Amino acid sequence: MFVAGYISLYVGYALVPDALLRHEIYYYAVTLPAQHLIDWLTPGEHVRAFENHLQSSRTDLRIVRGCDGANVAFLLVAAIIAHRSALRATVLGLLGAVTLIYLVNEARIATLFFVSAYRPAWFIPVHVYIVPSLMILVAAIYFGAWTASRQRQLAFVAQA
Repeated sequence: MFVAGYISLYVGYALVPDALLRHEIYYYAVTLPAQHLIDWLTPGEHVRAFENHLQSSRTDLRIVRGCDGANVAFLLVAAIIAHRSALRATVLGLLGAVTLIYLVNEARIATLFFVSAYRPAWFIPVHVYIVPSLMILVAAIYFGAWTASRQRQLAFVAQA
């Protein structure tokens, strides 16, 4: 169930045209919110969101397929669905999972912007190794906490 769920999500994602991702989805769902986050953190940065780019006088960070947190979200969604809980618990778990991964990914994008702008030599290790590992760790912790809460609820119901 897990593998089928992950593959289904990934194939559906692969069918989304790149132009739609670049011009619409990434702009409104990724780069524009990241611009607001960066502006809030450092108003003097003067970052600009343009399609799938975050631009400033120091850097031009391009968001491409795979930089949107989708793969981690797919792993977590597939795991929650494969766990087979009650519908309400599954829906709440999915909503929490997608929200968490979205917020963590926005923080990731802002972090990568700052690394690209101020420590470009660190960009590859942070982008390729450190942050993806942290995102998977966050997803694993969420899944563990979600399944543990399900077990506690089941134990409580069994005692009642």
